[in-house]
Amino acid sequence: MTSLVLVLALVQDDALRLLEEKERALRAVCDKVKSAYVFFGNGSGVCVSPDGWALTNHHVAGDRDGQIVRMPGGKVYTADVVGFDPHGDIALCKIRGGKDLPYCDLGDSDALRPGHPVIAVGNPFLVGNGSWEPTITHGIVSALHRYMDNPGYFDAIQTDAQINPGNSGGPLFSMDGKVMGINGRIDIKRFMNRVNTGIGYAIPSKQIQRYMKVFRAGGRVWEGYIDGITIGECGDARYEGTGEYGDGVFVAGVTVETPAEKAGFEAGDIIYEIEGYKIGNANRFHGVVGNWPQGETVTVTVRRKLERKDLKVYLGDPVKVAEREKAFARFDLGFTLAAFPSLRVEGVDKGGAAERGGLKAGDVVAASAGRELWAPDELRGLFLSRPPGTVIPLTVKREGKDVDLKLKIPAPSTEE
Repeated sequence: MTSLVLVLALVQDDALRLLEEKERALRAVCDKVKSAYVFFGNGSGVCVSPDGWALTNHHVAGDRDGQIVRMPGGKVYTADVVGFDPHGDIALCKIRGGKDLPYCDLGDSDALRPGHPVIAVGNPFLVGNGSWEPTITHGIVSALHRYMDNPGYFDAIQTDAQINPGNSGGPLFSMDGKVMGINGRIDIKRFMNRVNTGIGYAIPSKQIQRYMKVFRAGGRVWEGYIDGITIGECGDARYEGTGEYGDGVFVAGVTVETPAEKAGFEAGDIIYEIEGYKIGNANRFHGVVGNWPQGETVTVTVRRKLERKDLKVYLGDPVKVAEREKAFARFDLGFTLAAFPSLRVEGVDKGGAAERGGLKAGDVVAASAGRELWAPDELRGLFLSRPPGTVIPLTVKREGKDVDLKLKIPAPSTEE
C-alpha cells in the first residue's frame, strides 16, 4: 500500500510539474505576442517588422492615410495604408517613423492542423481603450480551408479562440509566437448580437505572404483567378478509361484567346492539384487560386485521360492587369527609381520636371509634406492624385542630409 501511495504521489507531482511548465510557456508566449499588437481605431492589427509594417483588415483600416494607432501601453503613432485588398479584407500599413518596434514574424499557416493550440490577441468591444492593454484568448484550430465569398475569405482558418467585434484585424498566433493569420470574421450571431459563438475565421499567413510584394508596391490589389475556364464538380465525372470517380474539378469549357487556352487547358481535363495543393471541389479550387494575386503564374496539375500534365497559367486578365500598370507608366515624372522596392533615384531626365525641381541621381525620396513614403507606387500615386501644375513638396536624403525640393506636376504623356 505504501509503495502504491508513493507511486501515485510521484505521478501526481509529474503531472503538476508538466502543467506548470505548460502554463509558464503559455505566459511567455502571451508576453511576447501582445507587445506586437496595434490598436487600430475600432479594430486591431499587428506589427510584423521592426520598422513598422503592420497588418489589419481592410474593413478596419480602409485605404486611409494618417490614422492614429497605439501600441500596448498607449504610445501613439501615425499609420498610412500602403496596399489593400477590399474583397480579401486585408490591409498592409506602415507606421511612420517606425524603428526598433516590437513585432512578430509571419509563420507558416500550411503547418497548422485541426486541434493545434492558438492564441488570438485583440480589443473586443474596445474594452482595452484607456488602459491600452489588449485581450488574449486561447483556443484551438477547429478547421482549415473554410471558403466564403463575401467577403473573400477563400482559405480561412476556423478557430474557437474567442473573437468578438474589436478583434477584427488582430493576429492569430501559434504557440511559438508566429502570426498564423489575421482574425476578421464571426460567422454566426447569438441572440441577434455580434458576439462569439465559438466560430471565428482568420485569413491565413501563407496567403498574406504571397501578397506582400504587391501590398508593399502600394494601392489596390486583386485576387487571382483563371480567366477563360469553366469548371464543374467531379461528382458527375469519371476519369476517362478508368471508370472511377475522382476528386478535383473538371474543365467544362475553355474560351479561346484567354490565359486558360494559352496554358493548354482542354475540355474534359480534371484539375486535381494547384501548386501542390490538392483540389477536392469547386470551393477549394477557387480558394487555392485566390491565394495568389493577379499577375502571378501558377502550376496547375490536370489528369487528361490517363496522363498527368502540368500547365502553367497566368492569373487574371492580362489586358486589365496591363492597363493598371500602364496608368502609372504613362505618367512621366522625369526620373527613374532603382529596383523594387527602393525609392532611390537611379536617373533623372535632362530638362524634365524632376531635374527642374532639383532632384538628382542618388537621392532617396523620404517624405512629402511630412508624410513618409515607402513604396514606388505611393510616390506615383501622390503625383497621379493631383492635377497638372500642382507643386509637390518632397524631402530627399542626399549625402546624409535632408534636402527639401518642390516638383511641379507635368501633364501626363499621351504617347502609347
